[in-house]
Amino acid sequence: MKTQKEEILQYLKKHKTITSWDAIQMFHVTRLAAVIFLLKQDGHEIFTEIVTKDNKKFAKYRLIKEFKHD
Repeated sequence: MKTQKEEILQYLKKHKTITSWDAIQMFHVTRLAAVIFLLKQDGHEIFTEIVTKDNKKFAKYRLIKEFKHD
C-alpha cells in the first residue's frame, strides 16, 4: 500500500497539478498542504499557485521538478 506522499507524487508526475479538492476526492487526503510540505522537504520542486474561482481562493500545486536520487 502506498503512502499519501507516494500517491500524491505519482499523481503530480502524471497530471502535473493537484488541488485540495482533487486530493480529497481521489485519495481521501484532507491536509494536502502538509503532504506538499513533506515532498518539498524531500527535494521536489513544487510551485504553489493561488487560484480564485467563484470568489473562493484555493491552492493549486504544480510539480516543477522531481528530485532524483543518485
